[in-house]
Amino acid sequence: MVLVMIDRMNTRFMGKVCFYVISISVLLLFFSTDSFAADKKIPSGITVGDIDASGMTEEELRNSANEYVTTFTSKIIRLEVDGNEVDVTAGDLGYYWKNKEIIDEAVQYCHEGNVIERYKYGKDVAKKGVRYDFDMDVDDEVMEATLRERCSVYNVPHVNATLTKNGDNFDISPEAKGKRVDIESGVSDIHDYLLNQWDGNEAERTLKMVEDLPTSTSADCAKVKDMIGTFSTSFSASSANYSRNKNLENGINLLNGITVGVGETISVNSYLEPWTPANGWYEGGTYVNGRVENSLGGGICQVSTTLYNAALNAELDIVERACHSMTVGYVPLSMDAALAGTWKDLKIRNNTDTPIYIEGIYGAGRLTFNIYGVETRPENRSVQYSSQRVSSGSSYYKSQLVKRVYVDGVLQSESVVNSSTYSNGGGYTGSRVAQTKPGQEPQQPETVQISGETTSEEVMTEMQQPQTTQQLTVPAAQTVQTPTTTQKSTERATAQRQTTSNRATTTQRSTERATTQEQTTTRQVPTTQPTTVAPSTTQPVTQPVEPEQPTTEALEIE
Repeated sequence: MVLVMIDRMNTRFMGKVCFYVISISVLLLFFSTDSFAADKKIPSGITVGDIDASGMTEEELRNSANEYVTTFTSKIIRLEVDGNEVDVTAGDLGYYWKNKEIIDEAVQYCHEGNVIERYKYGKDVAKKGVRYDFDMDVDDEVMEATLRERCSVYNVPHVNATLTKNGDNFDISPEAKGKRVDIESGVSDIHDYLLNQWDGNEAERTLKMVEDLPTSTSADCAKVKDMIGTFSTSFSASSANYSRNKNLENGINLLNGITVGVGETISVNSYLEPWTPANGWYEGGTYVNGRVENSLGGGICQVSTTLYNAALNAELDIVERACHSMTVGYVPLSMDAALAGTWKDLKIRNNTDTPIYIEGIYGAGRLTFNIYGVETRPENRSVQYSSQRVSSGSSYYKSQLVKRVYVDGVLQSESVVNSSTYSNGGGYTGSRVAQTKPGQEPQQPETVQISGETTSEEVMTEMQQPQTTQQLTVPAAQTVQTPTTTQKSTERATAQRQTTSNRATTTQRSTERATTQEQTTTRQVPTTQPTTVAPSTTQPVTQPVEPEQPTTEALEIE
């Protein structure tokens, strides 16, 4: 009897053991098989937003979530812009799903920890449920880009007052106010609406219009009287250079008469485009991959170089400037300004408190740029620019342009304006290529003083010196007066330290030039105006347009 009872107890015990073993095995099989790991089915009770994710795979849940979000981002938001309607989507306005990581979290729920923990989590989720909410946000940069692209077409740009030189005076064209979409307030308003007020249906918003005020007024232009910067370069007027000289004349005409408002930046390329015969361009010498070849606009870099130095003398901001790949003959090293496609441009910013006027003059063998504005620099202050060679090798030259500021003749400051590197491939000046020997300083043009202005004669002289420095001293400008008779004065020194000077008169000052260790040209802003004036072409000041890139990659329009 006792044995029978013991046998029955053992049977019951073994049955319970078997039951637990089988249950655990089933659980292990359920939670650990490869097929389950691959599918990772989401347990019952989990929702993402309004989506019941029970039994879904990660891919199925992600697709459902994207479809759900699209029902909101595709909704039309109608914008009212100055009486015009512009339809955009919420997605166009930067409305997006921010917390995409909730999909991974939902998939991993109940799939971490040991078997017992996962079993317990699964029971709790099925009983209580777990919810993940969509977190939506707005990308203001996307919205701003959309508003500018779709709504700015309804802007009415302002018109600046402009100047036209008429003899010794200026004629003024009046300004006009404009209006524009207030993008900043629009972004702020729509951002707040989408996140805090929007019900997810189609909606309407109104964008504000604000005045677009001119940056140059007639009153501002009326102040312009002074020549604050000037520079001249020389060229051969020979008929052999006909095409190049026609390009010089065309470039002067296209840049003559520009009024630059306060704080505005001009791109020289944007005023010269397109480089086509219809726009007045002839084929002339250009630098292409270390060679001189003919291309439309050849020679225009002498025009941009002349303007560059006039802007330096006016102490305007040089936003962008590039040197040539090889040396040029019309200015010393680091005083050139090359143009080439979209990668080499001359950009000048008006950093003064009044508009400035650019006058270009094409004369017989001479280019001149005069910049007019309001002179605010003290008369006892002068500026000197020095072209200095830094180093050279068998195939290159490195130079820099140094600016020195003097007050009452005492040096106040010194700074490097630019650093330039040139290939030792020769200097091109119209019909002439000035070759240089390896390691030899490139030939520099002879400089002379005419009516207190700085000019570069097309005379190439041998210079085999350790270092060559070209200096321009720029005293304060004087108010434009009626032209008087111009007297030329040129002095040269050819001995070790021999110098010659002339006493300054009311319209002329002396210049000294040493050719041993340093070359110096001293210039005053002239009180007279050039007598040869090219036809005036007044250009409106607009935002710079990116120039079209030429087909030849390494082309520089010398």
